[in-house]
Amino acid sequence: MEISPGKFRARMARMEEALRAVLTALFGGGLPPDRALSDFFRARRDCGSHDRKMISAAVFAVCRYWGWLRILCDETLRDAVEKGDNAFSRRELVTLACGALFVAREEIESVEAMRRELGLPDFRNGADACTRMGNFGAALGAKADFPPEALLPEIVAEKMDPALPKAEFFRTLMRRPPMWLRVRADRKENALAQLRENGIAFRESPHLANAFAATPSKVNLFTLASFRDGDFEVQDLASQAIGCVCAAVPGQRWFDVCAGAGGKTLLLAEMMRNRGTILAGDVRAHALETLRLRARRAGYCNISVKVHDGSGWKGCHPFDAVLVDAPCSNTGVLRRRPDARWNWSVEKLESLVKLQAEILDQAARLVAPGGTLVYSTCSNEPEENADQVNAFLS
Repeated sequence: MEISPGKFRARMARMEEALRAVLTALFGGGLPPDRALSDFFRARRDCGSHDRKMISAAVFAVCRYWGWLRILCDETLRDAVEKGDNAFSRRELVTLACGALFVAREEIESVEAMRRELGLPDFRNGADACTRMGNFGAALGAKADFPPEALLPEIVAEKMDPALPKAEFFRTLMRRPPMWLRVRADRKENALAQLRENGIAFRESPHLANAFAATPSKVNLFTLASFRDGDFEVQDLASQAIGCVCAAVPGQRWFDVCAGAGGKTLLLAEMMRNRGTILAGDVRAHALETLRLRARRAGYCNISVKVHDGSGWKGCHPFDAVLVDAPCSNTGVLRRRPDARWNWSVEKLESLVKLQAEILDQAARLVAPGGTLVYSTCSNEPEENADQVNAFLS
């Protein structure tokens, strides 16, 4: 759709405001970009759907490729920004957004309009993200390399599990993660038919039944009748894999200790065919309210929720199985949560490891004799995984 130069400049100005707000919230307050962006849109009701689309794409592209973009910044400015003092000029922020969108292959027409507005030489080529970033840097006069490993702070990479194939892992950071769907087995045909009818391409996972990766499209999945009817949920593949470990069966009594918004809780309910009981707990009341709504939409009547901080369970009837999907550093989902790369610290890791051990100790007391305790994280550090499990078992 054609847009006048004046309106496009106004859109760029709103994009610059959003980037400034999100980067300040990210580096200054550790707030995830999606929450900071949501706050921005609530405050700026004048942003239309096209504005929101371009702004969202720019914000997440800048966060995803910040490890490369920071190479282009003056050292003093970069240090100030990463301490929460966003001293970028409007031109600097718009330039970074232009490059990030180009590398991400998003909003192509907007990138070209921004390039012309900024008066930059043509940099629109490159088969892969590294090459495209190099071409963009060259257009700015930068003589620098942009290796995949620069997308992750060195201190975070050093703490990762030595068994992790790091070269391959770094390459994945260059790409946007796929959107994984968990389709209910008894409603698969209807869900997939609606995806096809709406022109949404998808592929089935070779590892998990009923898991499908959907290709990004102009159709909002959350507006589909099949989603509103609970025929499928958006859930990452690794999260779905935890269901294989839990192996819940109808009639059991489960406790999902750190349920959050309930993706794994709903998976347990499906495996149990709505028979038996599931208690979902969390310290965040708003997350449990989201779970309550999702369970109602999917038609699960065997889920109850309880806000808790880990205490007050003495004398509670034991559960057949307890799932502890513990709070963690999120280093296993860095493509989905690029902010976790820049909010990581040794102090936070140590605090999380202590909290995980406390939760495991409390949860173990709620498992019936012969029952099952499942522990999971979405992190890569041994301290949060194998070391934590071995310490508990000892």
